Amino acid sequence: MLTAESLIATGRDCAPPLTPKLAPWMDRILQQPVVLADWLQNYGSPVHIVVGSEFRRNVKDLLSPLQLRGLSGGLFFARKANKLPWFVTMAKEEGIGVDTASLSELRETLQLGVPPQQIVVTAVGKSRELIEEAVKHGCRIVIDNDDELDLAKAVVHEVDRQAQIGLRFSGFIVQDRQVFSRFGLPVADAHNLVDSIREESLLNLDFLHAHLDRYDLDERASAARQMLAIADYANSRGHKITSIDLGGGILMRYLDNASEWESFKDALLSSVREERPYFTYLNDGLGYMRAGSEIIGRADLYPAWNSISKERFISAILDHQLDGMPLHKQFSDRKLKLYFEPGRALLDNTGMTATRVTFRKRDTLGNLLIGVAMNRLNLRPFRAEFCSDPFFLSTDSRMPITEGAFLVGNLCSESDLIYRRKLRLGTLPMPGDTVCFANSAGYLAHHMEIGTHGDPLPQNLLICAENWQVCDSLA
Repeated sequence: MLTAESLIATGRDCAPPLTPKLAPWMDRILQQPVVLADWLQNYGSPVHIVVGSEFRRNVKDLLSPLQLRGLSGGLFFARKANKLPWFVTMAKEEGIGVDTASLSELRETLQLGVPPQQIVVTAVGKSRELIEEAVKHGCRIVIDNDDELDLAKAVVHEVDRQAQIGLRFSGFIVQDRQVFSRFGLPVADAHNLVDSIREESLLNLDFLHAHLDRYDLDERASAARQMLAIADYANSRGHKITSIDLGGGILMRYLDNASEWESFKDALLSSVREERPYFTYLNDGLGYMRAGSEIIGRADLYPAWNSISKERFISAILDHQLDGMPLHKQFSDRKLKLYFEPGRALLDNTGMTATRVTFRKRDTLGNLLIGVAMNRLNLRPFRAEFCSDPFFLSTDSRMPITEGAFLVGNLCSESDLIYRRKLRLGTLPMPGDTVCFANSAGYLAHHMEIGTHGDPLPQNLLICAENWQVCDSLA
């Protein structure tokens, strides 16, 4: 019997709601619990569901800021954000490039017919084989460190072919502070690096690249301007820089409501301050920690609600002004192309994940646990928590309950929680019920996914959102 007591029974320890933003096709499929249950029955649990129309819409939306300002350049789809080849094919069909982060990604992208000049290799720790493959086919190669540069020099001489390379820089100075990154070459060494390549006739330094982790517009614009200065220097020294690549990290929005997001963040901090009950498992601060009477750290959360997602984020970078001149004019005056490498933003609204409830029970502290037929790596964020509430679907009426619950997976591990926050349920789920997670295609579904104790990886379904037909499936 699922007994409950005191604070747990009242629901006062539940997380504030975080209502997902839904694309129209997601809203419609949530009204079809029988269809979802059939897919789970036929393809197993969990199942990742994707559509192609939203990807194509995102391509057009993210290109529009460049086009409206008359800038040349474009997009490289960050292949690492989702493993499905369907999106690579769509990128090719929409005329954008692909950013590859491994030898297998590069080979598959070439096999899918993406032109080599539309492929950029950004992999960390590039092997000799990867660089050889990229040089052989004429793909763009981003050089991250001195050892990679030495390896590229050796490879081009061995195969006697020219390579199109770009230098990735980091350590940009923004408002008297240095932007931290473990990626890239020191921007302070840019002139020496540029000069060191002048004598390498088989290395064509064609573009500059930046990897910026935070979603800070000043950092992005300042990095771009510092690379423009490097481009000017490189061109004065005999190179011909044709483009600058500002990498990925284009904001997208997961939530429907700004006030819910602010309430959630305020409540999290209040719980760590012990001003309200904790709503996380074992009082996890999701980045915050108590140190005596002080609160240290910061919330380790993606900005799930923001006002400048996708094309608005790119527009804000392009329109960033210094001394009255917008950044985009500095590019157009130099006739330089500008590229971005979005993954998450191109996958916005393209996918959702469904699973089924397997059990209900209590842990030794009395917390209600709802077990689902998946594990935490099937929906794994980079951050401490994926801040978007799931949908519980059933085909019959249920008794309302006040109590919340934690969603747990099927790995034999104490840490296998789908979320760390306690969810307000409304009604008690039953085994066999369907649980859905919106907007899971970008990084969440595939970046760290594993099967469960020897089981195969989950199936992925490409569907037609008009009639719910499954066009293709693969693991």
